[in-house]
Amino acid sequence: MLLLLCTLLPDLGSIIGIPDFDIPVFCCKLVGIIGGAMALYSFHKEAGPVPTPFLAIAGGGMLIALLTLIPDMPGWLDYIALVALLVALFMSKGNLGIQWKSWGSQGAYLILIAILLHVYDGIGDTTMTGIAALVGLVLYFIGLGKLKDSLDADGVKGVSRLKIAVILGIVAVIFGWIPLLGGIIAGILLIIGFIFEFLGYGNMKQSVSLGTEGQEGAGKLRISMIVLLVAAVIDLFPLTGMIVGLISLVALYLVFKGWTMVLLGLENEVEKTA
Repeated sequence: MLLLLCTLLPDLGSIIGIPDFDIPVFCCKLVGIIGGAMALYSFHKEAGPVPTPFLAIAGGGMLIALLTLIPDMPGWLDYIALVALLVALFMSKGNLGIQWKSWGSQGAYLILIAILLHVYDGIGDTTMTGIAALVGLVLYFIGLGKLKDSLDADGVKGVSRLKIAVILGIVAVIFGWIPLLGGIIAGILLIIGFIFEFLGYGNMKQSVSLGTEGQEGAGKLRISMIVLLVAAVIDLFPLTGMIVGLISLVALYLVFKGWTMVLLGLENEVEKTA
């Protein structure tokens, strides 16, 4: 549902009437609608009936988002769907009864949200997705703090490196707003941050406290970084925006899958020790 919400963030170009059809964004929106509907069905099937107010708001938001896929639909439908999905996300924990067995799982879930916001910026690539990505970095840092408490020495070492990468990322965003020289400094910081993040996932891959599933998830996160690196290199060439967006979509899947496995790995380890 969060992925779908990201696709509905307004683009300044579309606000002033410039056509902005984007195949990767279209794909993300379609995936978000299908995934959201499947998630609601799963909750209904496994945990009992979903509360009607939540179902109406979430389902209505996804239905309106589905309508926006039709060409020449009014632009204001995006904003209605956006508001509905924001409300649904706010209501989701209380209405779906989501409870984590591990404190670290809360951190992993927060990181999952944060990374999705950050990686999607490479697909949407608008001012609003950039702001969402910055918010994502802050959430990422908070999530790492929670995750750290549930890990062994290797995991803690990995989280510490990831924290450094996040701090460098936030500073890079700030420098990126400065013309000319700021962009160069931001690029250098992002490269250094990339190295720390890659090493951090490597440490997490060795963390026994994540369990086998969580370790495999950390491996997928490393692969996602390699995919993003390929996208960054291709982006240096002109007229490759759509290709970069599609590659980023692959990275988005790997990130989602990887952090989901980390989260489930933590939960499974708690069950084993209970």
